[in-house]
Amino acid sequence: MKLEEYLDKWIKGESEEVTWYLAAAVVAEERGLIEVAQALKTIAMEEAMHGARALIQAGKIPDLRKFIEVRIEAEKKAAEERHEEAKHHDEPWKTLFEYTARDEERHAKMLDRILKRIQ
Repeated sequence: MKLEEYLDKWIKGESEEVTWYLAAAVVAEERGLIEVAQALKTIAMEEAMHGARALIQAGKIPDLRKFIEVRIEAEKKAAEERHEEAKHHDEPWKTLFEYTARDEERHAKMLDRILKRIQ
Protein backbone atom coordinates (compact mmCIF):
# COMPACT_ATOMS: atom_id res chain seq x y z
CA MET A 1 0.00 0.00 0.00
CA LYS A 2 1.34 3.42 -0.91
CA LEU A 3 2.05 5.85 1.92
CA GLU A 4 -0.70 8.25 0.78
CA GLU A 5 -3.25 5.42 0.74
CA TYR A 6 -2.13 4.25 4.15
CA LEU A 7 -2.33 7.80 5.49
CA ASP A 8 -5.94 8.15 4.33
CA LYS A 9 -6.84 4.79 5.89
CA TRP A 10 -5.01 5.72 9.10
CA ILE A 11 -6.73 9.09 9.50
CA LYS A 12 -10.16 7.60 8.87
CA GLY A 13 -9.47 4.85 11.39
CA GLU A 14 -8.26 7.26 14.06
CA SER A 15 -11.23 9.55 13.47
CA GLU A 16 -13.66 6.66 13.80
CA GLU A 17 -12.01 5.53 17.02
CA VAL A 18 -12.30 9.04 18.48
CA THR A 19 -16.02 9.09 17.80
CA TRP A 20 -16.62 5.65 19.26
CA TYR A 21 -14.53 6.30 22.39
CA LEU A 22 -16.34 9.57 23.00
CA ALA A 23 -19.72 7.90 22.53
CA ALA A 24 -18.73 5.28 25.08
CA ALA A 25 -17.59 8.07 27.41
CA VAL A 26 -21.02 9.69 27.20
CA VAL A 27 -22.67 6.35 28.05
CA ALA A 28 -20.28 5.92 30.98
CA GLU A 29 -21.06 9.45 32.25
CA GLU A 30 -24.80 8.78 31.99
CA ARG A 31 -24.27 5.68 34.13
CA GLY A 32 -22.31 7.66 36.71
CA LEU A 33 -19.01 6.02 35.81
CA ILE A 34 -17.05 9.26 35.82
CA GLU A 35 -13.57 7.72 36.04
CA VAL A 36 -14.38 5.36 33.17
CA ALA A 37 -15.70 8.26 31.11
CA GLN A 38 -12.56 10.29 31.75
CA ALA A 39 -10.32 7.38 30.76
CA LEU A 40 -12.29 6.91 27.53
CA LYS A 41 -12.00 10.63 26.77
CA THR A 42 -8.25 10.46 27.32
CA ILE A 43 -7.97 7.53 24.92
CA ALA A 44 -10.08 9.44 22.37
CA MET A 45 -7.81 12.48 22.57
CA GLU A 46 -4.71 10.32 22.19
CA GLU A 47 -6.22 8.65 19.12
CA ALA A 48 -7.02 12.10 17.71
CA MET A 49 -3.42 13.17 18.29
CA HIS A 50 -2.17 10.10 16.40
CA GLY A 51 -4.11 11.26 13.36
CA ALA A 52 -3.09 14.88 13.89
CA ARG A 53 0.60 14.00 14.02
CA ALA A 54 0.26 11.95 10.84
CA LEU A 55 -1.39 14.88 9.04
CA ILE A 56 1.32 17.25 10.22
CA GLN A 57 4.09 14.82 9.23
CA ALA A 58 2.51 14.55 5.77
CA GLY A 59 2.49 18.34 5.41
CA LYS A 60 -1.30 18.53 5.15
CA ILE A 61 -1.56 21.89 6.95
CA PRO A 62 1.12 24.05 5.36
CA ASP A 63 -0.83 27.30 5.81
CA LEU A 64 -2.69 27.68 9.11
CA ARG A 65 -4.57 30.76 7.94
CA LYS A 66 -5.85 29.05 4.80
CA PHE A 67 -6.79 25.96 6.80
CA ILE A 68 -8.90 28.05 9.18
CA GLU A 69 -10.57 29.91 6.33
CA VAL A 70 -11.58 26.61 4.74
CA ARG A 71 -12.82 25.23 8.06
CA ILE A 72 -14.97 28.32 8.69
CA GLU A 73 -16.82 27.71 5.45
CA ALA A 74 -17.09 23.98 6.15
CA GLU A 75 -18.57 24.63 9.60
CA LYS A 76 -21.11 27.08 8.14
CA LYS A 77 -22.10 24.58 5.46
CA ALA A 78 -22.45 21.79 8.03
CA ALA A 79 -24.73 24.03 10.11
CA GLU A 80 -26.91 24.81 7.11
CA GLU A 81 -27.16 21.13 6.20
CA ARG A 82 -28.09 20.12 9.74
CA HIS A 83 -30.76 22.82 10.01
CA GLU A 84 -32.19 21.59 6.71
CA GLU A 85 -32.05 17.95 7.81
CA ALA A 86 -33.85 18.81 11.06
CA LYS A 87 -36.86 19.93 9.02
CA HIS A 88 -37.31 16.38 7.75
CA HIS A 89 -37.21 14.46 11.01
CA ASP A 90 -39.19 14.04 14.20
CA GLU A 91 -37.79 13.88 17.70
CA PRO A 92 -35.26 12.90 18.93
CA TRP A 93 -33.40 13.35 15.62
CA LYS A 94 -34.71 16.86 15.04
CA THR A 95 -33.26 18.04 18.35
CA LEU A 96 -29.93 16.34 17.67
CA PHE A 97 -29.65 17.95 14.23
CA GLU A 98 -30.52 21.40 15.63
CA TYR A 99 -28.19 21.03 18.60
CA THR A 100 -25.25 20.05 16.43
CA ALA A 101 -26.08 22.76 13.87
CA ARG A 102 -25.79 25.37 16.61
CA ASP A 103 -22.45 23.87 17.62
CA GLU A 104 -21.23 24.13 14.01
CA GLU A 105 -22.30 27.78 13.92
CA ARG A 106 -20.45 28.40 17.18
CA HIS A 107 -17.38 26.66 15.80
CA ALA A 108 -17.41 28.94 12.75
CA LYS A 109 -17.58 32.00 15.01
CA MET A 110 -14.76 30.69 17.18
CA LEU A 111 -12.61 30.04 14.11
CA ASP A 112 -13.39 33.51 12.81
CA ARG A 113 -12.12 35.02 16.08
CA ILE A 114 -9.02 32.83 15.87
CA LEU A 115 -8.41 33.93 12.28
CA LYS A 116 -8.46 37.58 13.37
CA ARG A 117 -5.86 36.83 16.05
CA ILE A 118 -3.38 35.28 13.62
CA GLN A 119 -3.58 37.90 10.88
